[in-house]
Amino acid sequence: MNTLPKNWRSIKSYLQRDIHALKGQLIVGDSFTPSYLFDGIEFRGIQLASDENMLPDSMKGFAPVVSGIAQSHAQVTIKQNGYVIYQTYVAQGPFVLTDLYPTTTSGNLEIIIKEADGRERRFIQPFSAAPIMLRKDSLKYSLTMGHYRSPYSHSRKPYFFQGTLIYGLHNNLTAYGGVMLSRDYQSMVLGSGIDLGNFGSLSFDATHANTQLLSDKKSQGQAYRLQSLKALSLTGTHLTVAGYRYSTKGFYDFDDANHADNLNGNNRLFGRINKKSKLQVQVNQILGDFGGLYVTAFQQDYWGQSGHERGLGAGYNMSLGGINYGLNYTYSRTPDSGNHDQLFSFSVHVPLDRWLKNSWASYSLTSGKNSPTSQQVSLNGTVLEDNNLHYSLQQSYTNQGDGISGNIYTGYKGAYGRLNAGYNYQHHGRQLNYGVSGGIVAHPYGLTFSQELGETAVLVRAEGAKGVKVANNTGVTTDWNGYAVVPYASSYRKNRVALDPHSFADDVDIDINTQFVVPTKGALTLANFQTRVGSRVLMFLSYQGQPVPFGAITTLEKPHDLDKSNSTIVSSEGQAYFTGMPTRGKLQVKWGFQNAKTCLANYTLPEKQTLSGHPLSGIYTMKVNCE
Repeated sequence: MNTLPKNWRSIKSYLQRDIHALKGQLIVGDSFTPSYLFDGIEFRGIQLASDENMLPDSMKGFAPVVSGIAQSHAQVTIKQNGYVIYQTYVAQGPFVLTDLYPTTTSGNLEIIIKEADGRERRFIQPFSAAPIMLRKDSLKYSLTMGHYRSPYSHSRKPYFFQGTLIYGLHNNLTAYGGVMLSRDYQSMVLGSGIDLGNFGSLSFDATHANTQLLSDKKSQGQAYRLQSLKALSLTGTHLTVAGYRYSTKGFYDFDDANHADNLNGNNRLFGRINKKSKLQVQVNQILGDFGGLYVTAFQQDYWGQSGHERGLGAGYNMSLGGINYGLNYTYSRTPDSGNHDQLFSFSVHVPLDRWLKNSWASYSLTSGKNSPTSQQVSLNGTVLEDNNLHYSLQQSYTNQGDGISGNIYTGYKGAYGRLNAGYNYQHHGRQLNYGVSGGIVAHPYGLTFSQELGETAVLVRAEGAKGVKVANNTGVTTDWNGYAVVPYASSYRKNRVALDPHSFADDVDIDINTQFVVPTKGALTLANFQTRVGSRVLMFLSYQGQPVPFGAITTLEKPHDLDKSNSTIVSSEGQAYFTGMPTRGKLQVKWGFQNAKTCLANYTLPEKQTLSGHPLSGIYTMKVNCE
């Protein structure tokens, strides 16, 4: 039996504080520099930077979309700057990852696809935000001081200072600049972005860098970058990003400069070398009823290295009669050797709601230049009242090697976390995998277990109301004490938190079941619901043999005070309706001019009338004499 090494790696540990006056965040600890102008790097130190989450949604940045083709039930790992920032399992066939949020807004993503038989395929996807543009008089800034944290043991880890500033000079003109300073590296960037109206938008900048390499060799050079954005609304074409960068032979960015003399074969493959030029394009074409088409492509060249590093992804998707069809193609090529790989896939997804609710069947065919042809059929769906149990059954056939293989997977999303388990089988072995994930929140009222928290969350407090569902949040219900955590809340945005009244127990009443909260970034914000836990009671109150007068105010007494939240007005014939009533207690009744008349009524609820302890109607009915 093989025992795999266990390790723990924290991407970043830090203290964070909002600076509302500056629309920014103060961070002390481990984090990443912003990458508007320079490629983002990891550091340990202090940073003050504007936070785009405080801006309107229309001004927020983008996240890259990673697509590819898996030849089996595969693990996809995405690294940035040597660190794992995303990992998931995908089914055989084409996949698209849209929930990726890299630690910076530009740079290279290393995508590793590990197939079920252990084979690995790696490729690079450069990404960059749209051209740098701000509205008139808008400002984006960052100030960072600390020391560089590299994942590579032989890298230099100097102290540095980085400052960037972007300012909207006019509605269609933005200027920006920045500096990066350390003992052995100094660089400066200047540039501008311009809105060209019907021709889209364009940004251009130039960077000069002086570098002293690890070998004490001195070098200097320049890099020039051009980016454009264009959407052709009439044709439905969206040229999301088109970028080109050229660097002279002596130019190094900060990351490469600190380990450029420690290159090995693997590092050369993934950009640890003197970059020369990079061209990247992303295009989406909407075809109306005929679906949509996308193309992403890049080419990167290096000084002192022949050949090109290239990548191409293309796909076509359409829906006909509720059935979804897809064609996908990927191509990758490494420099020097000129080796390349390409994969093609066809897929069909058929909803089965007519026969099996919330389920669908899929078929995919995958074939590649250096890969066998494989076919897969699968059945997927969700069950349970809240659709929080997902299942997947897959069967595959490959014309070489493994032959027949398959897997079964199920995942349950509950109030206290997520559970998943899977079983894979193929020609050369079997594999069982399982996992559990969740969160633990310590707060002034105690300890609450939850699903994965995300960066920002909401603490629901409905004291004493257990098992209450939080609407629009799969599997989130209050615990035995009435607390729950809503994960992945939107910071600086109005979040609606609603409790499902159909999930209230017979002895729970909540007058207002919806609240709106606006959390700050990284905060745990309280949504406090006023609950009344107890029985529902309809009383017929009498005083001196006559019904208590209409309009009298009746209030439940607490040990040392009145429970004003549990107060009602007497209607005709002395009727008073209460919720959240204890088994026994005392009522204070007042009426007349300035409440001159007062009486007290002691009550004890009748014995249990059903197995659940509540009357058949859900309401106790009783006569009470007020003295």
